[in-house]
Amino acid sequence: MKKKYLSIIAGAAVMLSSCDMDTEQQGVIDDTKPLTFEYATNMRNYVVYSNLRSMSVGAWVYNTELQLDQFIGMTNNGGRGGNIANGFLSSSSSEFSGPYKSCYSVISQCNFLLPKCEELLGNVTPSQEIDVKRYIAETKFARAFAYFYLLDHYCNTNDAVSNAENSFGLQIVTFYEPTGDSSKYPGRSSLKASIEFIEEDLNDAFEGLKEYETVNSGECVAGANYLSSYAVAALQARMALAIGDYTTAIAKSKYVIGNPAYALATGEDYVNMWYDENVSELIVAPYVDAKEISDQQAFSTCQGYNYWWSDPAQCDYIPTEESIYSLIEYEDAEGYINDVRFVAFLGGQPYTLNVEGGQSKTYVFQKYPGNPTLDTGTPMYDNKPKPFRLSEQYLILAEAGILAGNQADAQAAINDLVHARLIDPSALPDITLTGSELLEFIRSERSKELMGEGFRLSDLRRWHQGFDRNQPYNLNPQVAATRSINGLNVKYENDDHRFVWAIPQAEMNINPRLKGQQNPGYGY
Repeated sequence: MKKKYLSIIAGAAVMLSSCDMDTEQQGVIDDTKPLTFEYATNMRNYVVYSNLRSMSVGAWVYNTELQLDQFIGMTNNGGRGGNIANGFLSSSSSEFSGPYKSCYSVISQCNFLLPKCEELLGNVTPSQEIDVKRYIAETKFARAFAYFYLLDHYCNTNDAVSNAENSFGLQIVTFYEPTGDSSKYPGRSSLKASIEFIEEDLNDAFEGLKEYETVNSGECVAGANYLSSYAVAALQARMALAIGDYTTAIAKSKYVIGNPAYALATGEDYVNMWYDENVSELIVAPYVDAKEISDQQAFSTCQGYNYWWSDPAQCDYIPTEESIYSLIEYEDAEGYINDVRFVAFLGGQPYTLNVEGGQSKTYVFQKYPGNPTLDTGTPMYDNKPKPFRLSEQYLILAEAGILAGNQADAQAAINDLVHARLIDPSALPDITLTGSELLEFIRSERSKELMGEGFRLSDLRRWHQGFDRNQPYNLNPQVAATRSINGLNVKYENDDHRFVWAIPQAEMNINPRLKGQQNPGYGY
């Protein structure tokens, strides 16, 4: 009997596009196909790389950003992103259910592929066996990538240090067994068990790819289309910071930074990186071409902020005034703005917008301007995914370093990053802040550098930092008057329950083992 199965719990889409949260993706599992090396290769390309690419763009990135403090909606946004941006969140919100089901779709595919690859070992040529071992490592990374997304959105990772055994983790599934019997669906494991499972997958992926790299080092370069041990280490560092494991965060970020093939982009190269995928600080850049764009197998991150394909003079969301001012903080000796991110993220000058009563100028978010080589005739402002950049590793090293009491590492890392972002680095002396002042400076730089990249939910939760979005916008009163009233009314207290997403109500309804396991603030 042919089994077509996308999720252990419910049918699921893998992609989250900017318009349709339930767009079905190709690649449904067919377990009637004979087990061959070619079949394993094709499945690996889809299960690992197509999913990694999909989960690094579109709503996967911008939903958490629109939820929080750095962007404010405009009244003419047509309701796009409105629920999550306006604080109207419940366990029935599609913004919660879409990625939850999609992650378990990826996990199910990985659970299908892993034993298939393991069965091939010993039944293929020696050169093919090297590749199959690589596929196993890559697939474990993909499974860990999906599980970490779930952990970082649906679990209170702040409990990892002091309450990991008693805090709810994830529904852990390690094998592929399609069933409609809801009594067999798992409940949530402890946070401790979930963390240990993800760490084990990542450790296996790291060792497997390091072994592959002893004879094939070509993927250890900047902008590689395929995973390397450095990409795995980048995720290990990201996760370690999220759960308060500063020793691992420091070690893994140093491992990545130590690869001489990577370098922080500077000046014009940094601006161009967001257009033409300049590769100097991209640890991995999954391949995508214009045909995949036209087939809607990849989606635009830009469109979540700016609905430009419909009208280039319209923006659904604009950066808050505080976000804009943060990018003009540094000046050169003549008083000019000295931060290249001001150009890369805001275009370097005001943008003409349609507002009620005519047109007006303000700064809009232009970090994802679209790669011209991916233009299919109707500009959709698509870019290649950038799931891991070197700058994040410097920020991880800086934050973990100061929290672990390693002030020298923290100062060196943040100095390197900030000076790489200055148009004239000589205009800013070395940063000599210490203690809590240095920590606040590092957090400020992280807020600037990773603006709009999907990290904000994890960051504010980790920092126990709430916000009130009802803030002045003195840059342009006409634009200020067209900000969404519902959006302005959003306020999160420190440790607000919405910093942890709800287990989707559909999953709660279908799975009896989830009774009593909903996250606080969302009902039973």
